[in-house]
Amino acid sequence: MATQIADRTTAERVSRLEVAYEHLPTKADIAHMESRMVRWLVTAAVISAPAAATIVAVLNHLLTAS
Repeated sequence: MATQIADRTTAERVSRLEVAYEHLPTKADIAHMESRMVRWLVTAAVISAPAAATIVAVLNHLLTAS
């Protein structure tokens, strides 16, 4: 593989890099994904906290009722 890379001209190597860069995310893409992930995590925390509290309360009620 190293000999294949060495045999290419600089223009060919740069051309291959430019084609690969088209598939990489931009800073704006990363910032947008970060904000979506934060919103998802906050929503999950808001939903899971009352659900966990309800499960604990039900289990506590069932275990102490015996």
